[in-house]
Amino acid sequence: MNNILAIIVTYNRLECLKDCIGALENQTYKEFDILVIDNGSTDGTKEFIDSRGDILKIHQANLGGAGGFYAGMKYMYEHNYDWLWMMDDDGMPEKRQLENLIKYGEKGYLVLNAFVLNKDDHTRLAFGKMEHASVYKEEITDKLFLPFNGTFIHRSVIEKVGYIKKEMFIWGDEQEYRRRMIAYGYTPMTVTSAIHYHPQEKGKKLSILPFYKGKFIWDKPKHLSWIYYRNLGYISKTYGLRRQRLYHIIAFAWRLRCGEIYKFCKYYQRGRNNIFD
Repeated sequence: MNNILAIIVTYNRLECLKDCIGALENQTYKEFDILVIDNGSTDGTKEFIDSRGDILKIHQANLGGAGGFYAGMKYMYEHNYDWLWMMDDDGMPEKRQLENLIKYGEKGYLVLNAFVLNKDDHTRLAFGKMEHASVYKEEITDKLFLPFNGTFIHRSVIEKVGYIKKEMFIWGDEQEYRRRMIAYGYTPMTVTSAIHYHPQEKGKKLSILPFYKGKFIWDKPKHLSWIYYRNLGYISKTYGLRRQRLYHIIAFAWRLRCGEIYKFCKYYQRGRNNIFD
């Protein structure tokens, strides 16, 4: 298999970017190009990328993860690559990741993902419930998909599904694209032998009700939480996730966070109305 483009989206994390590029260069499968999308970094990232004549690069304003992955996906498609391999700068592919993804790509799977483990605790997943890795015993499974962390997508999928919704900026663009692929009839699969290391998901979990841990919401940083609420509104309306509004209102109400309820309702409704400004 050839004609693969690996893309890394980065913003002001030069040392992480260097580690990620190093991990790409250490892959057992070598036949791919590297594209770095720099979202307006000011920490020396631009100078470092420009000094590397062996990698492709895009410099743009800070358009968030969504805008970065959009630019990388668009570049891949317009330059006629067959496969897109996606990650952000603070993740790191294990050296056999691409080799193991390709193995299943050659079997006809068109949407694959790496097995994303906590960078500081390789026994646990990096996102969601942070389950123990041993829960997933199959080499390939449809029960887990953590997109844009070692995600491997064939161009035929992009041709049908379209590009990432760049207006989402952060928090939700990856889940929206996953749901869109499913809506178009694709089954995203995770290859558990294709390992990707990533820091544990940021944010605080809030239980829906006191002393009940069965359901929770994510409590994002206050200055950016409106983006999360807006994107959640769009996803909920588009894909029929009707309970998300109720879950958030309940979780904030019993904590007497009235201001957060107002903010949530305001921006959640904007997302439902597809208002991204």
